[in-house]
Amino acid sequence: MTKIWGFDLSEMHWSAFGSKEMMDPRYHLRKQRIIVYKIAMSVSLASECTATYSLSKYNAHQSHIESYPFPSASPIQATENNESLIRSAISTIVFCVLVATVFGADFFFLLFFPRRRYPLWWHRLRSGAAVVVMLGVFASAVASTVVIATQEATIYGPGVTEDVRQRLIQAYARPPLRYRSWPQNIAWAVLVWLAFVLTAASTALLLRASAYDKRYGPEERQEGVARDYEDGASERERITPAPEKTTKGRRGEVGSEKGAVGV
Repeated sequence: MTKIWGFDLSEMHWSAFGSKEMMDPRYHLRKQRIIVYKIAMSVSLASECTATYSLSKYNAHQSHIESYPFPSASPIQATENNESLIRSAISTIVFCVLVATVFGADFFFLLFFPRRRYPLWWHRLRSGAAVVVMLGVFASAVASTVVIATQEATIYGPGVTEDVRQRLIQAYARPPLRYRSWPQNIAWAVLVWLAFVLTAASTALLLRASAYDKRYGPEERQEGVARDYEDGASERERITPAPEKTTKGRRGEVGSEKGAVGV
């Protein structure tokens, strides 16, 4: 069969997407990880989309302000400062894409190759990446919330008076300069916090599963499966009773033993 980087491609089949195989209880935390990963990636995608929509609208708003048809003899050169919102939106987009990258890759391998054991460097790489992405989503959520709740875009430039500013606001009322006055921005802030909570849950599950896999492998432990303890005893020795000692009597010994008992 065709193999790429040690992965047997014959193990990839459409039935892996069936609920029966995805919820197979033989593998440690597989069902929980699949469910939480899918929700986390979906919410992160929604947060990314709302941030992208907001970024595009405020970029277009700035372009309209700068291209307003003032009289040719007018010295007015208006522009808009919305850099704080743009930076927050870019941060949200980047880290939400990384959520899909890190946990989407783990979901892929978990779906098609659940029995595979991975080297130590891979466990460290994906665990570190998950923690970094989780912290990035948290930072994006904090920054986006602060910017949306407390700041607004400003119109400024040579010759821009309050009358000119009000004329531009009336001409281009949407999106509003005050960020919290636009429902799309509120939705973005709410979704990025939900994405953080779900990313944190996904990271916790990944770390637990990685620690388990490094020691026992991907499958759930069963009774009688060897496991090392600090005192040196194995789980098989702890849970499997020692066999009873039996003696096989030689011909003639049974009768002599009965006679001995009778005596």
